[in-house]
Amino acid sequence: KKKHRRRPSKKKRRWKPYSKLSWEEKQQFDERQSLRASRLRAEMFAKGQPVAPYNTTQFLMEDHDQEEPDLKTGLEEDFLDDAADEDGGSDGMGGDGSEFLQRDFSETYERYHVESLQNMSKQELVKEYLELEKCLSRMEEENNRLRMESKKAGGEAVDPARVQALEREVDRLRAENLRLLREQELPRQEK
Repeated sequence: KKKHRRRPSKKKRRWKPYSKLSWEEKQQFDERQSLRASRLRAEMFAKGQPVAPYNTTQFLMEDHDQEEPDLKTGLEEDFLDDAADEDGGSDGMGGDGSEFLQRDFSETYERYHVESLQNMSKQELVKEYLELEKCLSRMEEENNRLRMESKKAGGEAVDPARVQALEREVDRLRAENLRLLREQELPRQEK
């Protein structure tokens, strides 16, 4: 007896990896997938089941605020201001305890920051320096804008505490830039 071998039907499409498809085939494939996903979502919705979007990353990006992120560089000042606002601090030691916590936090933060800078390569230090320069220029621009607004409004519209906080931040960033410059020049002098 001879074995009967089945041949694949002519209707059946041969599978091809996505990366090997042509541009038109990729578009057709994506369209089919999108239609399939919307059909499945409609079925799920009809059954009362939770419906997830087809393209999750696209959904997240649309939901995400497109403005520039607010990178808080003054975390230390924020923490210190919050600790100063509390009556006696959370330790119950009164003013001396909060001063101790502030000093301890500052020392720990500085130690961590120095360690992270020491572990950086030269390129990373330069990149960090450039980022700080950008941040500094943004702060200076905002500070100048606030000063101009206060001059126009007679000084009533702008919160002086906000201006002082921005000036402290600018000073801190300048000091940080100088320190980074010195650290960057140290390896050069050793060579």
